Amino acid sequence: MAQVISPGRRSSLDSLAGSPIASPTSSASPYSPTDSIFVRDSSSALVLLPSQDEEDSFEFSSDEEHDDHDPQLEIAKLAIPPLPAATVFLYLLAPYLRLGAILLPSGITSLKFGLVNFFVAAALSAFSRNLWFLLARYLRKNTAEDIFLEVIAKGISRAKRRRSERIRRLLLCITGSLRILITSMYLRASVDSIYPLLLEALPVQTWLITTLALGLLIFVVSFPKSLAAKQVICTTWLSILLYTAWLAAALYNRMTGTVIPSPILVQHGVLWNSTTCIAFSFATSLTVPLSASLAGRPSTPSNKTGRGIYFQMLSISSTIIATLLILPSILTASSPNAPGALGSDMRNTIVHVLGASSLLLSIPPVLVSIPPLPIPLAVRRICKLDLSKATLIFLVVLLSLAPPSMATFLNDLTLFLALGGNYFLPALAHITIHYFRRPISIVIPHSVPNTPQTIHPPSPPHSADALLQRKERLLQRRRLGRRVLWDVGVWLLLMPISVFGMVWAGGRLVSKW
Repeated sequence: MAQVISPGRRSSLDSLAGSPIASPTSSASPYSPTDSIFVRDSSSALVLLPSQDEEDSFEFSSDEEHDDHDPQLEIAKLAIPPLPAATVFLYLLAPYLRLGAILLPSGITSLKFGLVNFFVAAALSAFSRNLWFLLARYLRKNTAEDIFLEVIAKGISRAKRRRSERIRRLLLCITGSLRILITSMYLRASVDSIYPLLLEALPVQTWLITTLALGLLIFVVSFPKSLAAKQVICTTWLSILLYTAWLAAALYNRMTGTVIPSPILVQHGVLWNSTTCIAFSFATSLTVPLSASLAGRPSTPSNKTGRGIYFQMLSISSTIIATLLILPSILTASSPNAPGALGSDMRNTIVHVLGASSLLLSIPPVLVSIPPLPIPLAVRRICKLDLSKATLIFLVVLLSLAPPSMATFLNDLTLFLALGGNYFLPALAHITIHYFRRPISIVIPHSVPNTPQTIHPPSPPHSADALLQRKERLLQRRRLGRRVLWDVGVWLLLMPISVFGMVWAGGRLVSKW
């Protein structure tokens, strides 16, 4: 008979991090490529119990188990190439300092209520980011689409590879569509901000010309195909610097009593208010591929736990710095701004130009992260232009030229999808994986059979087994305490707030309240 140590939940295998057993390439590891399931000739007393559930036998790739531990193949599978820590920190910080942060000074009516919402949204954002990271490390996935595919596909009995590929394409289509909607909203907001200035300087209507010109600029800046390109990195740094300059100019205007012009986003819609603007300012993306790109650098397997802690430190640091950069807007925006035209005040002009420039330069990293469209090989050979990128830019410009009524609906749809993907989906994935999936059991047999191929040196009986058992029990008790904290956060904070927000948004969209 074998003694089974209950892992509590499936994520108990993560508790082995830092020990020789936990190393994915260690000979004593359950994830070892040579001894992944059958370890009859191993001297270790810990073995992995294979799943007998037919529904858990769903595989997305026939050679996945053999290729996961090849460093070169792991790097080739990454959605984002390996990036240095400074670049990962940049892409973790940049999503916070975009449209939501720029809109905050225009919508805060109560300072006390705004501060409570602000800190709650910041905490939930960091919490949801860490959920994505833990799920990615546990499931060994490189994208959020793969994690959600794991959540969906495990419920399909004996699913075919063709069906799983269709689901994967659907998920990529949804995430790509959301990023297209976000970039079109950013472009529309930038044009809304600088168009009155151009209209005042030029005697003709220049809305279409301005949108096409900015769209061409975005195409030139977004021409690289990877977030590792220096052009995209420099553009993202510049957008953060421009946001900082915009914040300083806006604070100076408020301190001197200058009336701040009307909000940068004209078509707000029914879902946009101070609470949703705060929540949208802390909505992020690319957490999973960024964590994989940081962990994807060639290194020894024993450093994987250290790299995971390092990524968590980068994530928390980016959230804290973003909070400090957005907080002054909350503190100085205790009353709504008086609407009106820009006038000839140079300081207001500077505020609008800096805000529009920061928002415009934040588009390239979002656009580059969109998966390329499946252009036929024959067409790509004939046309040297990047047709996938050109098509995406055309869609962004076309959506930004939508009439006001349609633009209002698109802004509401973008806000709903962004908040749902940032707060609701990680909670749903966590609950599904850890409560509705069969946990991986760690079995401690009372005796390990010896085969003729294996000759063990004489050692004290059961000494190694007792040591491994005590260590495993200790690690699982520690892991249980951490899991209790994460479960409390998911069930009592993230899930109730996100569900309430989605119900409220649905009622607003159908005009129930």
